[in-house]
Amino acid sequence: MVQSIERAQERETTPLLSKQQNDFEKETTTPITKNRRWLMSTLALCSAMMAQSYLIISVFPYSGFLAMHLLPQLDSENVGSYAGYIASCFMVGRTFSSFEWGKATDRYGRKFAIQATLFLSAIFSIAFGLAPSFKLALLFRFLLGLSNGMIGSVKTIISEINRENETEETKMMALVLGMWGYGFLLGPAISGYLSEPVKQYPNSSLAQGPLRQVRDCILHSINQILEFGRLI
Repeated sequence: MVQSIERAQERETTPLLSKQQNDFEKETTTPITKNRRWLMSTLALCSAMMAQSYLIISVFPYSGFLAMHLLPQLDSENVGSYAGYIASCFMVGRTFSSFEWGKATDRYGRKFAIQATLFLSAIFSIAFGLAPSFKLALLFRFLLGLSNGMIGSVKTIISEINRENETEETKMMALVLGMWGYGFLLGPAISGYLSEPVKQYPNSSLAQGPLRQVRDCILHSINQILEFGRLI
């Protein structure tokens, strides 16, 4: 009886993890490791946020040219409203899907939501650039917004990474959301440079190629795929 009690007490005092496992746990939670993880997480979220903001705003410089290309009867006098339809369809899609994306992040995880957003954005960007009609262009632009679950997922991840550390959370939040502004700054400049390549660069063989109408959308897609790979 006494021996059984002693064995039971010994089991109660035996560490659940071996010394080697405990040493490994301490090693992986050193300040240097934590700082490295924080930095890599910040870089990944910053790049993903910038890619999405670039995707939203980059259509503005060429939306009017695109509308006139898809609807030849339009001219510079009456193209404004049609260009507005193209630009606003993205936010309409987000309006219908934001709440559902929030539920998806709780059920399937934050990383899944961000990866799905980047992957679907790459697909629908190409489809938008290849749209043969104005209605299909509106549809694919709407689907781009419908498949966008980035903002809520990123903000949630920031809070979870920096749990009980308000200083680090504030710093990461400022950096990541600041990238949204940089995307708004760079997006129109790059899209304006790439829009109407046949007219802007008549002597360029690249501008006269078969992909001249979707060059900017291909850039969107490559950007989204790169960020998707970064988060795998």
